[in-house]
Formats: sequence, structure tokens, C-alpha cells
Amino acid sequence: MSNSTTTRPAAPGAAAKPTAPPMPGARALVLGTVTTTVALLVLVALGKAAGQVLLVAPLAATAMIVCASPALPPAQPRSVLLGQLGSAALGLLAGALIGHSLWSAAVAAGLSVGLMALLRAVHAPAAATAALVVLQHPAPVRFLVLLAVGSVLLILLGLLASRAGAIGKYPTYWW
Repeated sequence: MSNSTTTRPAAPGAAAKPTAPPMPGARALVLGTVTTTVALLVLVALGKAAGQVLLVAPLAATAMIVCASPALPPAQPRSVLLGQLGSAALGLLAGALIGHSLWSAAVAAGLSVGLMALLRAVHAPAAATAALVVLQHPAPVRFLVLLAVGSVLLILLGLLASRAGAIGKYPTYWW
């Protein structure tokens, strides 16, 4: 799977127009898809075992980012861990302070964007985690541990997939 866009040559004096990346080769397509699917199956098993199946949704997006765009900043371990855990903590705080409603979930998700920027760990799926925490109001310690384990598993799977050549170089930086 690809991490870059291409540009189409422009007329002299005009700016080049970005185009969609080229189709990945058959091997990269199959291995990237299999890697992401395995990650999701592991997350489903983890979520079912811990009674937190809704956690699979934001971590599914994390798996896709790590496996399909391993060189991008949101895929890096720092962004995955700090983004997810920081946003979950913010969601827990928002739920405790302003309640467990859709309005509170929207506020928590929005505030998580600023928190992730401050942490230099922007990871879009983590905004969904903040909203999920507000709406689901799980046991804080248990949820944070489960989220950390799921995030670390995805990072390790990305590392293994990269070493096996299933995805591009991962990670490009650790912290």
C-alpha cells in the first residue's frame, strides 16, 4: 500500500496537479489487506474477552492507518499511544464533569484534537475513542489498560508486518 501521492505534469508555468497514488502491486495489496484483517480479528477477540467490543471501531481505524500508511505521522507509535490514551483520559474526564450525552461526546472529541496537537501526537481515530468513552462510560482503569494493550498490539503487528515486507517501513520513528 502506498504512502505518497503523485503529481501530473502541468503546462509550462502552471502548478502540477496532485493525483491519486498508483495502484499497489498485487503482493502489497494482498499482504496489506491480510495484515489489517489479522489485526482486526485480534482486536475483536480482545474486545470480546474484555466486554468492550465497541473499542474495536476506533482501533480498526488505527489498524488501517498503521497498515496502509505506515510512514505517516498518525501511524507512528507516539501518535497511536499518546493520541489514544490521552483522548480516552479526556473522554473519561469530560464524562465525569459534563455528563454522558451525545453533546458531551462531541465536546470531548473536539477537545481531543487540541490535546493531541499539544502532545504532538495527532491520531484521528483517537477522537472517536474520546466520544466512545463518554457514551459508554467504562470502568476507567480497565478501559485504559485494554486500550493500551490494543494499541501496543497494533504497533507490534505493524512492526512485524514491516519486517516481513507486508507493509512499508514501520515505524519511521518511535517517540
